Amino acid sequence: MNKSQKSFSVDECKVRASLLLKSLRSRDQASSQKAAKRFQHLPEFGVCSFEEILQADIKRKHALAVIAIEKGFTSWSDLKCQLPFIRGGFLNQWFANYADAKSYQHANSGFLLPFKNQFFMCDADYIVNLGFDAEDPDWALIGYDWAHPADKNAWQRLYKKWIFIQGGSNE
Repeated sequence: MNKSQKSFSVDECKVRASLLLKSLRSRDQASSQKAAKRFQHLPEFGVCSFEEILQADIKRKHALAVIAIEKGFTSWSDLKCQLPFIRGGFLNQWFANYADAKSYQHANSGFLLPFKNQFFMCDADYIVNLGFDAEDPDWALIGYDWAHPADKNAWQRLYKKWIFIQGGSNE
């Protein structure tokens, strides 16, 4: 039996990023080197030595990106956008790849949403539970597909609504 990963929130990830920065800037050499090693997950620091990372102008956005990558997301924006998609109490169809999810959607309809490197199908009740209007015409314009929307402008409008639903934070 696999150990289930403890759930986490966007706010918790922000705290973890702050702690990572604090460790990087710590006077304790072991702590700062351990933190610097984590920044090597980022492409811009991947080939840097510990000393170079310690001397670099590392910002909060870098720490947020490290946390997102460690949680299995490709970026902070993906984590921030996708993590709140997960809600308990709903039975959704999960797929390891986009092609299988899209095939299921063609056969059964529904809303296709991403999560990390997977995809899931949900119904209108789930979308409403997230805080969206499931009847919003932009859903039809994007083909009910958040991962690969048919209409980028409609997706942008939905994304802005999603940011508002999440409390309006642009961080």
